[in-house]
Amino acid sequence: MFGRKSSIPKKIQLNLVSPTKFDWKNVANEMVKGCYMPYDKAKAIYMWLADNIQYDTSYAIHDADTAWKKRKGVCQAYCELFYRIGTAAGLDVRIITGHGRGRENSGKVIEDHCWIVVNKDPYPTKPSPFPEAIIYEKGQEEAANIQITKGLNRNNAILIEPTWGAGFVENGKFVKNDHDMSWFDVDPCWMIFTHYPKNPLDQMLGGLALSSEDYKQLPYLHPSYAEYGFESTDLLTYFINRGSCEFPRIYPSFGSYIEFVDIPVLSSLLQNKQYSISLIKKKDCHLAIINGKDYIIDDEEHSRWTQDKNLWVISFIPQKRGTVSLSIRDNDNKNLYHSILEYRTKKN
Repeated sequence: MFGRKSSIPKKIQLNLVSPTKFDWKNVANEMVKGCYMPYDKAKAIYMWLADNIQYDTSYAIHDADTAWKKRKGVCQAYCELFYRIGTAAGLDVRIITGHGRGRENSGKVIEDHCWIVVNKDPYPTKPSPFPEAIIYEKGQEEAANIQITKGLNRNNAILIEPTWGAGFVENGKFVKNDHDMSWFDVDPCWMIFTHYPKNPLDQMLGGLALSSEDYKQLPYLHPSYAEYGFESTDLLTYFINRGSCEFPRIYPSFGSYIEFVDIPVLSSLLQNKQYSISLIKKKDCHLAIINGKDYIIDDEEHSRWTQDKNLWVISFIPQKRGTVSLSIRDNDNKNLYHSILEYRTKKN
């Protein structure tokens, strides 16, 4: 009757992938030439995107077609390009949506983000295409999100972060990575430190599923930290049980030189309190604890570093406010040190 509200549920259509006007077959065939297994095809696409697509700092380009023509786009564009090329190459590709924490916000700000999961099984028993659009009733958003990746064999799938593999934004400018493979085939236990999917199944953590509150308590940890000897499962269990997000700042690139055995799992160290760091030298290098202008160098006479074969241990007491860092020396310049591990210092 006139004036009565309709009882018909409101239908909502959500486009998961933007429509395309391109035939991606030729592009895909050229990009994965010589690759026969899904894993190798996915790797080739990841590397091409990292080398050729810039991040759009104007945040205007979201679809694959425009990103292909302009050679830039935001995370949605990277993922749509991966989806279009990968699907044309015969891959089972899904786009995961959720929240991401980048290095620029150090785990404090949670923002909308998307990334990729690819089924690496060359002979999937029950292929289930990723829906490019879904229709659901208002109020059923959660159920719709769970249906999006239905049929994916998560036991034989890999997580891929094509946007962060290409580079990062710093002070409003895109900084390109140089062949960074740390965001390809990411261990789910590393991925959850920076990526929280809307669908709990897309955490791919087996029987464990983190709540959004658990996720907010995690620090920002990068998959490349594995090169320093950190175990993702141990760290994840530690932070979930402790409910703390304190962790020092770690700089990648030197994991081939050292492996940590024990460090203070803190973000700040107290002045005039003693701490220790133990590590294994995997290559010949020189290390120093630096606090202001104070240096504790491992090759100095009467050094406070102790050595047992390749195991090195240093005990130190921060004296000055600011930062204290474990740094590695450039062999070409005895006065140049690169920070590996960095803490803030504060008064007791």
